[in-house]
Amino acid sequence: MKGLVVAVIFAATSLHAQVVATTSRGVAVADDQKLQLFDNSRMMWSSTGVSAPSRIVVGRDRIALLDSLNNRVRIADLATGRGEELETGETPIDGIFVGRDLFILERDAKTLERFGPDGSRNRLALASDPVFIRESGGMLYVYSRLEGVVQEIAPSPLAITRRFQLAPFASDFEVAGSTGYLVFPREAKLRLIDLTSMKAAGDIDAGAVPVDVSITRDGNALSATGVTIADPSAKRIWTIEGRQSLTAAVTRGFIRGLLGLGLFAPRSSDFPTGVDRVFTDGFAYDTTTGTLYRSRRGNVRVVAKGVAPYGFAVTNRGIMVWKDGTLHLLE
Repeated sequence: MKGLVVAVIFAATSLHAQVVATTSRGVAVADDQKLQLFDNSRMMWSSTGVSAPSRIVVGRDRIALLDSLNNRVRIADLATGRGEELETGETPIDGIFVGRDLFILERDAKTLERFGPDGSRNRLALASDPVFIRESGGMLYVYSRLEGVVQEIAPSPLAITRRFQLAPFASDFEVAGSTGYLVFPREAKLRLIDLTSMKAAGDIDAGAVPVDVSITRDGNALSATGVTIADPSAKRIWTIEGRQSLTAAVTRGFIRGLLGLGLFAPRSSDFPTGVDRVFTDGFAYDTTTGTLYRSRRGNVRVVAKGVAPYGFAVTNRGIMVWKDGTLHLLE
């Protein structure tokens, strides 16, 4: 199931060649071999892009535009757009900035490559089929799909410090605080990892065929971390509470009782089509039809149709959609 989803997304991204990402200075757009930065609809700068943009990695003062087909990355200054294009290992599919260092996950090369701001580079060999990279507490965590392993990596010096054997073929991996969440479509489960101890932290039943997970709310005195799961088979998204200790659960239940709020109950929202990606503020996306939805209190409505798989980004003002060469702000 996930292999099919990844193939569809990858093919559609290459076809439309549109990638949008939110940065601290505005919205970055890669389209038609250009990399541009917009403040609302006003273009701040325009720079050279890549032939087949697949992902924009956002840092504090730099961004990196990946080209998974041609094994290239363009690293640009966020303020000016000036930068350089470099060759990567085979199939760069994900990346992350830690400070000014850029780390790129090269799937078919089975490596994590560090690009320093001074031009230095070094590589680290990984388990087979590395597909997701996340950061927590200054450490990097990479999930390799074929071997089903999460590797903990120190950014400097670049080295694997610990590993946890889980299960192969997770379709998504997200981190909230010291907890990692992995989605397993075939088993219809969300599996949790305690990143502090690098041990299993339990399973959560997750619908029929879940494929994507989003951390939609940080934990607070009233509620645990909010977790939303896309289940295209059931045409639903599920909203649940993430990992919490027994003491925290009892305390939150007591406070909610005092306020007359009642206990948290898992919720679901039904969609006309099979949404396979979920985001904050109730946004969801169906890759097959290119439809963006928004769900509020269980009420679902269409925000836009015919949107490229990575041709949009959620901002604190709404959702920015790149369509027909123009950036549109939708609520």
